[in-house]
Amino acid sequence: DRFFAQDEVQEIWLTFSDPQMKNPRKRLTSTYFLERYRRFLIDDGIIHLKTDSNFLFTYTEYMAEHNHLNVLTKTRNLYEDCKKESIEATVPDASASGRMLSLAASIQTYYESMWIDRGLDIKYMVFELPQEGSLTESEREIPLDEYRSYQRDKRSPKDSAV
Repeated sequence: DRFFAQDEVQEIWLTFSDPQMKNPRKRLTSTYFLERYRRFLIDDGIIHLKTDSNFLFTYTEYMAEHNHLNVLTKTRNLYEDCKKESIEATVPDASASGRMLSLAASIQTYYESMWIDRGLDIKYMVFELPQEGSLTESEREIPLDEYRSYQRDKRSPKDSAV
């Protein structure tokens, strides 16, 4: 909020953020951050969340539901749903949700492909953040992700041209 003026930003992309399972205040979709985003995001500005974390996705779902935020689209399997959407809709008549899914799926990072190769589904959600109204944390319990730390020497063969 030190770099942008009020109403300067229309959309925010949160891609593969650390889920911060132990510290809710550090989660990029917590009330702490949503209040900060309001300082520079236009009214009903859009927040995109793209993640491999079940924990962060579920937390954000609960936050949106608890605070009555308008969810424009969400999927627990971006690439599978994007395939279905593109089969079911013609490009000119594609739904707004379908266009968002296609946009999110059109860019795949190295790490994203690594998680997909390990069998993790990529989750994606888009919601609006209004300027008005109080935001509170949901108190619902969320199962923690089973994370394993991958050291550089255990990276997949995709990482370098040998």
